[in-house]
Amino acid sequence: MTQGVEPTDELFAVKNGQHDERDVAPPIGSQPSLGRGLGWSALMLVMVSVSAFVYMIGYSVYLTLMQSHSTTLLDVDTIETLTLAHSESVDALFGLLGLETLFVLPLLLFAAHFKGQSWRQTLAVKIFSRYSFWLASCLFLAYLAVSISVDMLWVSEPDDFIAKMLGTKSLWASIALVVFAPLVEEFFFRGYLFAMLRSTRLGAWGTLVMTSLLFTLAHAGQYQWSVLCVVGLLALFLGYVREKSGSIWLPILFHALNNLLAVVFVIWLGVS
Repeated sequence: MTQGVEPTDELFAVKNGQHDERDVAPPIGSQPSLGRGLGWSALMLVMVSVSAFVYMIGYSVYLTLMQSHSTTLLDVDTIETLTLAHSESVDALFGLLGLETLFVLPLLLFAAHFKGQSWRQTLAVKIFSRYSFWLASCLFLAYLAVSISVDMLWVSEPDDFIAKMLGTKSLWASIALVVFAPLVEEFFFRGYLFAMLRSTRLGAWGTLVMTSLLFTLAHAGQYQWSVLCVVGLLALFLGYVREKSGSIWLPILFHALNNLLAVVFVIWLGVS
């Protein structure tokens, strides 16, 4: 465990040689050491795979049990094929992301708790100021303008991940994307990883860039380059808001809002 230091390269404006009181970065406090943090982060990523495996096993068991109510018996290969197909469907998002949240979030909270410092302090679980909220709102509108411009200029066929959700009107998938995804992703990327890297030599800018890059790479298998550029921009916005406000709740709020807009257009209106 290393002792945090007051930031010297914070992302704040200087006015007349002094910081605006609203723009002072919150004290970092004790943070996980790099080695300890990377170890816990690796374990959390393993638990993501474990949660997906558990879900697929559970669905296979469900198919097996359902055979008692059917006249057609399924062999092992058929059950395996159906399970794999289901895991890639929109209907599976609720179960997959729900189990991921259930498996990863408690582990993350445990890893963020130190002697003398609770997980709330490590993960910046605190109330944000009104000033931070309005600043984030303005920046979010700017992000939306850029993302819409990229979408209009870079016209292409929708990714498989998006195409399979178009017009499905799936309530469960909507809940998964608006609730589960922002919670687990923000607590991991802008919470634990941010806290771990922020007290290293990376500083504010390095932490912002590194967590944004990792967040974008985590979505590389879902989207094409044009969408990944927007995802990277979103990550930079969320990281800046986390640094500026000193609270994890603002990134969670605007991540959920971003996903809600995507859900409305893609899942409910069928607009790619």
